[in-house]
Amino acid sequence: MQASDTAYPRLKTSFNAGELERWYSPTPEECEFCATVVRGQSTRFGFLLTLKTFQRLGHFVTSDQIPDAIIDHLAKIEGIPVDREALKRYDISRSRKTHVSLIRGYLNVSPFDSEAHGLLCQALADAALTKDDLADIVNVGIEMLVKHRYELPAFGTLLREAKDQRAATYQTLFRDVYDRLSDVDRSALDALFLVGDSCRTSPWNEIKLDAPKVTIHGLRELLTRYDQLSALAGNQELLRNIPIVKRHQLSLEGLSLDAASMADMEVKKRYTASLALIERQLARVTDDLCDMFCKQMMKAQHLADAELEQYLTANQDKTDEILRRFAQLDTLLQSDQPVGDQIAIARQLVTARPDLCEFSRVHSEFGGKNECRFMWRYFKVRRGELFRILAKLRWVATSQDKSFERALAFVLANHRRHTDWLTLDGKSEAVLTPQDLDWVPAKWWKLVTGENDDKAELSRVNRRHFEVCVCRQLVQELKSADICVSGSETYSDSREQLLSMEACNAALAEYGELVGLPVESPSFVDHVRTQLLDAAHAVDRDYLSNTYFNIVNGRPVLARLTRKPDPKGFRVVEEALTQKLQALDLSMLDVLGDTMRWLNWGRFFGPLSGHESKLEDEERRQILTTFAYGTGLGPTQVAKSVSGVSDRQITFVNQRHVTTEKLEATICEVINAYNRFWLPKLWGDATRAGADGTKWDLYENNLLSEYHIRYGSWGGVAYYHVSDTYIALFSHFIPCGVWEAIYILDGLTKNKSDIQPDTLHGDTQAQSTPVFGLAYLLGIKLMPRIRNWKDLKCYKPTSEASYNHIGELFTKDNVNWALIARHLPDMLQIALSIKAGRIAPSTILRKLGTASRKNKLYYAFRELGRVVRTCFLLEYVNSEELRRLIQSATNRCESFNKFAQWVYFASDLIQENVRDEQLKVIKYNHLIANLLIFHNCKSMTEALKEMQDEGMALTPDILRALSPYRQHPSRFGMYELRDSEVGPIDYDVRLDLANHEEMAL
Repeated sequence: MQASDTAYPRLKTSFNAGELERWYSPTPEECEFCATVVRGQSTRFGFLLTLKTFQRLGHFVTSDQIPDAIIDHLAKIEGIPVDREALKRYDISRSRKTHVSLIRGYLNVSPFDSEAHGLLCQALADAALTKDDLADIVNVGIEMLVKHRYELPAFGTLLREAKDQRAATYQTLFRDVYDRLSDVDRSALDALFLVGDSCRTSPWNEIKLDAPKVTIHGLRELLTRYDQLSALAGNQELLRNIPIVKRHQLSLEGLSLDAASMADMEVKKRYTASLALIERQLARVTDDLCDMFCKQMMKAQHLADAELEQYLTANQDKTDEILRRFAQLDTLLQSDQPVGDQIAIARQLVTARPDLCEFSRVHSEFGGKNECRFMWRYFKVRRGELFRILAKLRWVATSQDKSFERALAFVLANHRRHTDWLTLDGKSEAVLTPQDLDWVPAKWWKLVTGENDDKAELSRVNRRHFEVCVCRQLVQELKSADICVSGSETYSDSREQLLSMEACNAALAEYGELVGLPVESPSFVDHVRTQLLDAAHAVDRDYLSNTYFNIVNGRPVLARLTRKPDPKGFRVVEEALTQKLQALDLSMLDVLGDTMRWLNWGRFFGPLSGHESKLEDEERRQILTTFAYGTGLGPTQVAKSVSGVSDRQITFVNQRHVTTEKLEATICEVINAYNRFWLPKLWGDATRAGADGTKWDLYENNLLSEYHIRYGSWGGVAYYHVSDTYIALFSHFIPCGVWEAIYILDGLTKNKSDIQPDTLHGDTQAQSTPVFGLAYLLGIKLMPRIRNWKDLKCYKPTSEASYNHIGELFTKDNVNWALIARHLPDMLQIALSIKAGRIAPSTILRKLGTASRKNKLYYAFRELGRVVRTCFLLEYVNSEELRRLIQSATNRCESFNKFAQWVYFASDLIQENVRDEQLKVIKYNHLIANLLIFHNCKSMTEALKEMQDEGMALTPDILRALSPYRQHPSRFGMYELRDSEVGPIDYDVRLDLANHEEMAL
């Protein structure tokens, strides 16, 4: 690890005039202090140089470590020539030692002594308990020394102490777990790494297997794995003293190692890492069982839907005949025939077809188009495995309403009964009262109770239909978080992850200032209502002058935007730029090699154990590993195409040195470097970003893969957040069937780069009313491009509000301001918990995406979201500029999707069949795409500068129309890494656009 990876102060290699003036020009007070303690011009110069660099660094450096720019700047201020030999003599003089003491006293800084060393060790030891990355631990030590006004020691001292404290912390934790394990427990863990005579793999490899395909066989396999992990999880309490971040790190290390490598590990660490992985895998299998349960029930639902459609189609002739006879009855009753004759003819019409009578009775009795009556047939083939899931997991209601929890217990207690009806007051371990059936949906009522009247006194339930009804309802309860599962991660009780109300109340005022919102309920409601009033008034006022927006026959109509023509001279510049870039003759490997030398992005990769890497030719292997997985070529083909590397070496780096978190840190570094260029500032607004997903093909036999109807194949969705300046900020991999809006806010909250957007664009799937509400409370402006937006409801600020032109735009429903005011503290608790990193937005939105009579927060967020979305829609129809911005942002997202797919050129699908590895492939691909964008931006800047120097006219409009999504690097041909040196990057290269800007003004 290098000092650049931490907050350890370093001197920049290049400066602009403002930085030199601000940081390295002595103040009058400093000059006066210098005059009182120093004599002689050369000594004075050395003193000022030492003083100003110490102020920036917190530690003393010699003149040979100071960049020329600083020395030249101070020499110019002092009016003397630079004398390097005099500075070298000053560095070793006794005067400098005296000056160092004087500077410490002047700045009230103490030298790094034994007392400081003790404080540093304590701070590093405390940090090592909660942090794992060495850079994070070192940063805590630096912060402590600065706080106590101590001089910083050499970086090597900080790094050595951080390593020692982290190692000592781990050893203490490992020893604690080891000492508390019994001999029987140790033997059971040791057996995981042994291969028996009857199998080819060890139990350790079986523990790490990913979830199988969503089939009955896969469900049985997953249940068996749950039993195995549960049997091994009896010692999980031993890990409670180990912080979550440490357990996570140990589990990742265990996941990356095979049985032989684990057996070679130090014994105390091996036991702790084994238990950490068992804990992780048990939680994941618990999640997988819940997911499989939901998917199996939804599959039974879809099959029942299909049978209902088949049933209706097969009986269409009967339906038509019933309608025809009903029309005859109507004609008969309106005729002048005697009543007796009418009754006789009517009786003949009804009794002539007894099959129609039976069909009508059954059809009406069960609610007509009701698929529920067909579900038992498809449920019973899954019943055994589904009930095993119900029996193994612990289901807990998250509200005071325990009726469904009791119904679930009642079904489990009677699942071995064979009777058709279960009496509610029967002798059973579980008690169920008629009041506990209030949750039963209307379409299930007749099937479950046998009663048409929902007010009837109930004494029994139909066993089969009640089992199906409970299992189907459990899916809804899980989605709405009305039921949680102990030991799960995805389906855990989210209330335990939220900040306490006391902590929220203490931070409310500061949070309100941060997001610009009042935090008291009355003032918040007034603020939001005023925004809605102003937005509606603006649209009504500008209606007649708005040439794009019109209301025709009560329906809003918005004219299409016309595409703006290319700027004058753009084609000429584009062709010349393309020729210059193609003349570079780059391959994709060249791009990765160049960016590695510029950014050293491979430093974020390293052994999962946290130790220093011992790989030979490390950078080369990091580049080839990224290339193999990010392009779809794979380790085997890269090993065949590039000399000097084997597929095992590439796989080793991926498994032992790279995690999703490390890839995200690498991507963040690339984004920060890209943000230093001048050209992206012209391309877009860094405060805006767009979100969009694109399908990636997967093998069918894994839990993440789902069939995508639109694409007609199996896969998952790579979901990207792309800055308005073209660089991709965050990526995620989600199932096809998930509403993408659930994950839209994750990209902004997890983005740690220097580019921090507060406005987010997307498409129809990027929004819903709860998402609008939560984004508003987080200080995020959600502005998507919504298909069929005119079908959405708009809400008036008050029922009395009237408008001259846009009254037909609003629904008659009113905003429930009282509901928003009542639940604002609860909604702010969620927003504050997200800001504090306690919970992800997707975790909350997954549970706010389903209406539930017990989930009051859903209705509160929905109500707030209705107001916020109405404000947005009003602004959308009223502003042509906003519509163009949204269109541009979504187009850039789609362009990045195509660019990322172009990078993944060597395969049509993701070859990995494990979810963690699939996500890493998306991250690898994201990294390569960003590195290409970075390289293109640098090359474009230099090429455009050359073109301008050659006399080509470049205007801001032409530059804004350019894009870094350029596909000039070669993807095919000979694969080799060149060893040629590349010069440093000059981020300050700019084009002269002053004349054009003056003309524009």
